[in-house]
Amino acid sequence: MSITKFALEKSTVTIVFSFMLLIYGVISFFDLPRAKDPGFIIRTATVVTYFPGASAKRVEQLVTDKLEKTIQEMPQIDNIKSTSKNGVSIIFVNILEKHKNMREIWDSLRRKVEKGSRALPDGTSQPIVNDEFGDVYGNLISITSDGLNYSELEDMANDAKDIILRVDEVAKVELLGLQPQRVYVEFDNAKLAKLNLSASYLKNILEQKNIVLSGGSIKVDSSRLSVEPSGNYENIKQIANTIVPLSTGEYIYLKDIANIKYEYKEPSTFIVRKSGQNAIVLAISMKKDGDIIKLGEKLDNLMLDIQNKLPLGVKLEKLFDEPKIVEQIVGNFVDNLLQAMALVVLVMLFSLGFRTGLIVAVLIPMSVLTSFIIMSIFDIWLDQVSLAALIISLGLLVDSAIVMSESIMVLMQRGKSVFEASLQSANELKVPLLTSALTTSAAFLPIFLAKSSTGEYTNSIFKVVTITLLSSWVLALTLTPVLSKYFMKKKKLEAKESRFYFYYRGFLKTVLRFRYLTVLVVILIFVGSLKVLDIVPKKFFPPSSEPSFTLELRLPVGTNIDTTKQAVGKIEEYINQKYIVKKQSVKNFVSFIGQSAPRFWLAYDQELASVEYSTILVNVKEYKNLHSVKKDVEEFTKNSFPNMQVSAKVLANGPPVKQPIEIRISGKDIDKLFELSSKVKQELSNYDEVKTIVDDWGIRNKKFVVDIDEAKALKEGISNLDIAISLQSALSGFEVTTFRKDDKLIPIVLRSNENTKDDLDRFKSISVYSQSSGKNIPLSQVASVKVVFEESKIIRRDRLKTVTVGANINQGANAIAVFEKIQPFMSELQEKFPLGYYYEFGGEYEASGKANKSIVENLPLAFMAIVLLMVAQFNSIRKPIIILVSIPLGLIGVSIGLYTMNSYFGFMTLLGIISLSGIVINNAIVLLERIKLENENGLNLYDSIIEACVSRFRPIILTTITTIFGLIPLWYSGGEMWEPMAISIIFGLMFSTVLTLGFIPVLYAIFYKVERS
Repeated sequence: MSITKFALEKSTVTIVFSFMLLIYGVISFFDLPRAKDPGFIIRTATVVTYFPGASAKRVEQLVTDKLEKTIQEMPQIDNIKSTSKNGVSIIFVNILEKHKNMREIWDSLRRKVEKGSRALPDGTSQPIVNDEFGDVYGNLISITSDGLNYSELEDMANDAKDIILRVDEVAKVELLGLQPQRVYVEFDNAKLAKLNLSASYLKNILEQKNIVLSGGSIKVDSSRLSVEPSGNYENIKQIANTIVPLSTGEYIYLKDIANIKYEYKEPSTFIVRKSGQNAIVLAISMKKDGDIIKLGEKLDNLMLDIQNKLPLGVKLEKLFDEPKIVEQIVGNFVDNLLQAMALVVLVMLFSLGFRTGLIVAVLIPMSVLTSFIIMSIFDIWLDQVSLAALIISLGLLVDSAIVMSESIMVLMQRGKSVFEASLQSANELKVPLLTSALTTSAAFLPIFLAKSSTGEYTNSIFKVVTITLLSSWVLALTLTPVLSKYFMKKKKLEAKESRFYFYYRGFLKTVLRFRYLTVLVVILIFVGSLKVLDIVPKKFFPPSSEPSFTLELRLPVGTNIDTTKQAVGKIEEYINQKYIVKKQSVKNFVSFIGQSAPRFWLAYDQELASVEYSTILVNVKEYKNLHSVKKDVEEFTKNSFPNMQVSAKVLANGPPVKQPIEIRISGKDIDKLFELSSKVKQELSNYDEVKTIVDDWGIRNKKFVVDIDEAKALKEGISNLDIAISLQSALSGFEVTTFRKDDKLIPIVLRSNENTKDDLDRFKSISVYSQSSGKNIPLSQVASVKVVFEESKIIRRDRLKTVTVGANINQGANAIAVFEKIQPFMSELQEKFPLGYYYEFGGEYEASGKANKSIVENLPLAFMAIVLLMVAQFNSIRKPIIILVSIPLGLIGVSIGLYTMNSYFGFMTLLGIISLSGIVINNAIVLLERIKLENENGLNLYDSIIEACVSRFRPIILTTITTIFGLIPLWYSGGEMWEPMAISIIFGLMFSTVLTLGFIPVLYAIFYKVERS
């Protein structure tokens, strides 16, 4: 029994079941989790290794290279990028985008790092593998106070953290801006020298004193009691009163020769300030299966509760609120979907008449609500991509209902009952309609199969379109006949066609008569449209429409944190005075000094800790003011700090791209790389579209080299180790043990006093203590100090030294056009490269290329699926060829639309073209099937073409109109991201409709050699 026959015979069951679908669909809609985007996996981990005191070159050779060699053995590696700086090695491990199960890969990475760490020199820390580099902290909450110190703020932040962690949806809460505490034991070199003491001697005294060692246990009567000797430091006074034996046999207290201070770490390495005020920020990430809207509601309530219990003057404030953004975006798209549905329903009612229009119109919400049910089963969330897919599907899903209802109506006019008409229509149309739905779905298959971040980002389009079209197909074969049974009335067959059909018949006869001329004209128009498409701007993904931007600041490597803090403070003061105090444009801002902001936005490219680097996140009240505020703050910063690299960026969509323009030059010799990169920077400076041209190495740094006179040192009994230990203790200090306060372990740092540490003249007179002889010798007697210049950092990519020349683009400029512009120059320059040197394009060019390649790689599979479906449908080769030949011609409308509407060609445009192809195939299949039916009913092929086109004219036109009307809300309020896709489908469909109704009949006549009757 067919499903149509069952639906008609059990019509009450069908209607009740439809009501149940309606109710459950509404429930599913409200229960579906919301998100801004479907998201994608950040396939990057970091490996950080500290080698205190080592230069960038030594770090590269002794640490970075050894770890990279073992990491590179992993087959899943896409590329390895490393930065070697003074005292630290940072390796970014990037995995191929085809891999999705990251846990096994990160476990393998840890094993490789452990293997490589065995070859590291003494003095290096254990490499730290961070596989949570891609975690997104979509909620940032600041805690500030005018009168409280960091310690008091930290206690409140920890209490707030504990409360927030109890929320079901919360995965992690990180506290940013905490200032670590230290106990500093500061000595004077002169005093130590007089007493014939050394820093290493004090280090041994402190280590031996501060121990926690069990004294065993003793049996007393029937009990066994543990014995615990005192020894570890419990307060600062005990440290100060540590007894230091002298070589004369006398004793003194540590406080007599050193100043003991309990304070925050100086210099600090990471500071957070909210609107210029010291702050601690709670960065909150959501669990993978959490509901972002519910999380936002719970956080809002918790913030109110916490704020009410905090002391007066302590303030909580949201600095970034992803739940609110998601609510606005999803709400906007739901509005677009409802508007599109309303427009489509109105078109149906006015074009088909009230009764038939109502039958078709009912199918629209039913298909969408059924899709929500299935989406909930397959864990597809409501986000801007899945909702856009529903909007795209609106025009397609009505086609099945229109064709079915029209066929029933025509058969009823010919005298058949509604039952007979429905069964005959279902038998004739179920396979063509299913084939058209599947081929349309197959057109989106490359998106689903794409092994890239962009493919992950957009693959729900395939899922949602497939679900919606198959739902509408089932409903067209079941609900439409049942509604026809109750609402459709039998009308008399009209003998006279409307004037419009008369003209259309004349048009068909004309193009069929001049069929080869028609083909030639279409080909010429197609070639011309490709030329137009070449001048349409290219853009990978447009920026987000969120009213926030980041100001990234980078001073020369080696800049101390105080200088960075002062520079950021001047910028903060400017923003405060111009925008905050006057309550204009800017809502708030937060500064991250010494490190970037956490990954609060999926496409945000996070930087690791570096004291010369800072980020200011500025939240503007309204999007319309975003670019003017961004430009103003950026210009002020550049004018105020000429030696600072400044980059103001709005939030991005799609996969993260560090800079829109990136050109990587790789080789062995650093000087040669700088020479080549300088030529590239000079060429880029000639382009008006480009601004802020920099390379990622920076300028060379000054460094003091202590040149040891081996003969003099040996004569005085001084070893190289003695000199190194004396220098470290006098200048940087080193951690000797820990002081326990409550549940915290606070390092005790032994260092020289400030006057000695930062005084160059006194630096040369530092006393070096001989471990063997016990004598103190001035440094100047055994070594000389000279200044040299060296690389501030060494950056490698896949173990080759690589300089990346990066640049931003001016507002309205196009990054892809800049790459096309510089390509000839780079090709010419490459001919002069020495052996072993090469260049690569990065930035938007690379990201766009990867995304497009991942789609194109799967086009043959989609092509084969479509061909197989059409061959199975028609049992013919010529008919599928007719359809496939006509598909590319839809680009004519796409190019005209993008050009006339001043839009751009990007990844979303590519999705629009794929959607368009599906619609063309959908219409063409049913048209060719109709020609076959007319021919089987006794007409010759020529008349069959004419009658089939006239019969399919209204359904095709209605599909076009409903699709266009459905996409209009997405065009006007979907933002810059969805605009080109909507334009591509709307304008492409306008021309494709003419192709379907005019050009496909011509191709059919040519392929089947149809003669005029």
